[in-house]
Amino acid sequence: MVKSYSLCSLRKLFVMLVLIATVLSLAIAVVDDAGRIVNIPMPPRRVVSAAPSATRYLQALGLENRIVGVTTWDSYKKAENIGNMVPLNIEKIHSLKPDLVITFGGFQFPEVEKLEKANLTAYVLNANTLTDIIKAVGQLGAVFNVKSKADKLVSELRNKMTEMGQKTSKIPLENRPTVFFTITTPDENAKQLWTAGTGSYMNELIVIAGGRNIAAPYTGNNGWLPVSWEWLVKNDPDVIIIGAYGDPKEVEQAVKNHSIMKNLKAVKQGKVLIVDGDEVSQAAPHIFKYLDIFYNFFYGGK
Repeated sequence: MVKSYSLCSLRKLFVMLVLIATVLSLAIAVVDDAGRIVNIPMPPRRVVSAAPSATRYLQALGLENRIVGVTTWDSYKKAENIGNMVPLNIEKIHSLKPDLVITFGGFQFPEVEKLEKANLTAYVLNANTLTDIIKAVGQLGAVFNVKSKADKLVSELRNKMTEMGQKTSKIPLENRPTVFFTITTPDENAKQLWTAGTGSYMNELIVIAGGRNIAAPYTGNNGWLPVSWEWLVKNDPDVIIIGAYGDPKEVEQAVKNHSIMKNLKAVKQGKVLIVDGDEVSQAAPHIFKYLDIFYNFFYGGK
């Protein structure tokens, strides 16, 4: 009986040691985009996505089934609604018992401290460039222990960027269309327009796709800045891209009827591209598809 009991105990001890070793091997420490060291003891199984862009990363990595909470502003509706992005409903998030809460940088930074005080593990994404997005995919692959999926996606995104860059590098500067991007629907009463300059992923998309961003000489917070109508008229771009909210046809009509925009070269020549405002305002893997969309619009699919 003694020998049998001892053998049984040894087996249990062995199993326990194997489990401990497995847990330790899965535990990682990563530095998020806020420069914080985040300890991840196990790949998260329950995740609250506190920003729509964070959800896009999880979807790209096939991790939708781990999302237990999203904000009101998210297009993904198969998880619990936690309310606004700011301020975050900490009590609601806590009730979902997440292993990880993913937030976006910038205006959501102050929310991280609140999450930490509630003993919730937070990870900050704050990608501003295409390279940042690729880096974030790799890090999330490590966090969720889906390295092979992440590596494949990283390779696809890098290849798409490289291939498009090689194709457009052959186009002389003087043959490239001048481009203006704005994230707002035309408004007769608006004094300024928000656009993307150097330091933004949108500027990269335009340039790599073969365009000349007229706002490239300027920058702002994360590369975004306001410009005046007078400045836009003075630069009179060949192409205008509008990240719009609402019915694209209504936006198109508003552009044609706008007292200032209707006189611009791009509007007169029908070179106004209206894209989904939600999509283009979220720095995540899906944004790379706009390399092809922009190129085809600039050059008519040549």
